[in-house]
Amino acid sequence: MEQKEVIETIGSITKMENLCALEQDIVENSLVLKTVDPFPGYKTINKNISISDKPGSIFITLRYRYAPEKINRINKDLGVSRIVECYPSFGEIITRDSILPCIRIKGIGSYRMIQVIQNFFKNNDLQLMAFRKFEGTARIKIFKTFKLNEIGEGLYRDLNEEEKIYIRIPHAINWKRFDYISKKIKFNLKNRNFDGALGLIYRFCGPEDVIRIYDQDKSLQRALQLKKLFIKEIRRDMLISAHHEMPE
Repeated sequence: MEQKEVIETIGSITKMENLCALEQDIVENSLVLKTVDPFPGYKTINKNISISDKPGSIFITLRYRYAPEKINRINKDLGVSRIVECYPSFGEIITRDSILPCIRIKGIGSYRMIQVIQNFFKNNDLQLMAFRKFEGTARIKIFKTFKLNEIGEGLYRDLNEEEKIYIRIPHAINWKRFDYISKKIKFNLKNRNFDGALGLIYRFCGPEDVIRIYDQDKSLQRALQLKKLFIKEIRRDMLISAHHEMPE
């Protein structure tokens, strides 16, 4: 297959995740949330193993919503310092009654590193949000950079995490419709083991709405299968919605 050029761009990913507040290994009176069930749509054999010396995604919440340029410069300096392996991303956690600005950190070696990272942010004039009890499901929107390879028309592979593909869709859909469509597709599949999220990536001609799929099956055949199913269901949903909106 012909290798296409690498696409480096920015965008966002929106997903639902189960979160809980950490009460140890953090700066006193600060709020750090941890993902309890990463990629909730993807089920592994070892689901009962939830405690690890290495955290998954953590979210350091901030008192204020700072300018993206300020956050990105600080995150770059954090990456240069070699404190973290993966480039941090800023975002927001949306609950029923509040929006929590945050910085997502992935790939740290141990929970003990969380305080080091928090103090790095404090030393760069970022104020941390005060602690509160938190446990439950929330919508998370992460603004991040992408390094992609186009493996088919409107189909991208993440070059940093090859388990992830991005399917371009005809138009934006809300989470409720996306969740309904995802469950419908899974019901009719033999291999239902993938996790989905909504996304947006910026190209030269404008933004593209995408669906992010996490799947251990990294074959092109699987990617094309999921793309075909999602596009078919979204177009069908568009036709149904247009029919209901037609005047009598």
